Amino acid sequence: MVQADEVGERQQEQVSALVFHVGRELRTALDRRLTSHGLTSQQAALLLLSRLLREPNPIRMAARLGTDTAGMTRLVDRLESKGLVFRKTSPGDRRSIVIALGPKSRHLLPRLIPAFRQVESGLLDGFDAREVRELNGMLRRLLKNARRLNR
Repeated sequence: MVQADEVGERQQEQVSALVFHVGRELRTALDRRLTSHGLTSQQAALLLLSRLLREPNPIRMAARLGTDTAGMTRLVDRLESKGLVFRKTSPGDRRSIVIALGPKSRHLLPRLIPAFRQVESGLLDGFDAREVRELNGMLRRLLKNARRLNR
C-alpha cells in the first residue's frame, strides 16, 4: 500500500519536472522563431528588457534572464559584436554600466515581439481567461518558493 506522503512526494517531483520541461520547450520554440534574426531567446529577451527598463543594469538583469554575471558578460559581448547594444556609464552611478540599444536594434525590436507573443499564444491554447489568471497566480507562488530555496 502506498503512503499518502509518498504520493505527495511523487506529485511534487512531477511538478518540478513538468516546470523544467515546459521551460525547455518554451526556449526551444522561441529559439526556432528567432534564428532568422540571428538571435537566441536569451539575447532577444535582453534586448526587449533593455528597452523596457529605465536603467538596464546588467547585474540586475542577469537573474531575470536566467544567468549569472559571467554569462551576462558573454551575452552582452555577443550582442555588442553584432552592433545591437553597447555599454555606457550609468548616469546615476559612474562606477557601474548600463546597456544601451545600438542603432541596429531599432529595426530588429519590432520584429521580436511577435515571436514572443506567438509562442505565448500557442502555450496557452485551450486555456480560458480564468485558467490563465489561476495559472499565473500559481506560477508566481512557485517562483517565489524557488527563489526562497536559493537564499
